[in-house]
Amino acid sequence: MAKILLLGSTGFFGRGVAHKLIDGGHQLTVLVRDPMKAAAFKVRGAQVVVGDALNAAAVTQAAQGVEHVISLVAVRRNRPQSFLEVNVDGPRIMAEAAKAAGVKSVILVSAIGARLDGKYKYLTSRWMGEQELTKTGVAGTILRFSFVLAEEGGVVSDFERAANFGPFLIIPGSGQAQLQPILREDAARCVVETIDKPELNGQIVELGGPEVVTYEAMFDWFIQARGIKKPKLKLPPALLIPGAIAMEAILSDPIATADEINTIQLNNIANGIDSVSAHFGWRPTRPSTWALEHWKKTAR
Repeated sequence: MAKILLLGSTGFFGRGVAHKLIDGGHQLTVLVRDPMKAAAFKVRGAQVVVGDALNAAAVTQAAQGVEHVISLVAVRRNRPQSFLEVNVDGPRIMAEAAKAAGVKSVILVSAIGARLDGKYKYLTSRWMGEQELTKTGVAGTILRFSFVLAEEGGVVSDFERAANFGPFLIIPGSGQAQLQPILREDAARCVVETIDKPELNGQIVELGGPEVVTYEAMFDWFIQARGIKKPKLKLPPALLIPGAIAMEAILSDPIATADEINTIQLNNIANGIDSVSAHFGWRPTRPSTWALEHWKKTAR
């Protein structure tokens, strides 16, 4: 089993990857700012190092003696930490630290749709981060995922906030953008199995679940699971964006940002419906049946 340094272990996706690495018998080191958030990993045998994943010296020190570095460090919004310092500079800091420590390879988790396009600030920042990693020359794999789903957090938190806001369930735009959601458990397994696939070094691999569904259909899973009776209301992005900009100006955590409203209009699917089985030899769980059971909670 390999010696692994995991960055971003206490985040929504990172928790799943950390436990999957421990399950697989890997020797795990996590670099965290708050050691209390990593207590569940420590009791399972992981080494907890206190430090900031955006501090080059801290990452270089934590990477000493490990064979692989995995980074899930990213932000969806441009504050309180900016896209530039986290999504762009973060991969460069990680790669340079790995290079200095003599690490065999790195894995960067990114997002399907990463592109250079000023209209989509988050996706542009992810693309720029990928470019920063590539420029270092470190052997590495970039894994781009579609929506990652779990019992809590991620898009579930977004749906919960939308459901609690006003008399309608607002859908930005048509809600017909195509998505390929994948369960956190399955996405984490992909990350862990990439460690033993050196043939993926130097590649960008796009991964999603076994179904292509619309944003509205995914929202409907949540509505059905929670027994919510509010009517849906589709509003054009052009009507929502001015309000979103105003909320961003006065709220530290608005329900949606202008960038998120723009981005949700884009298709978010991998290169193929069987992308996971093509690269890893197994088929992920169907989110449509899983969500109806695992998103249940007492209706409000």
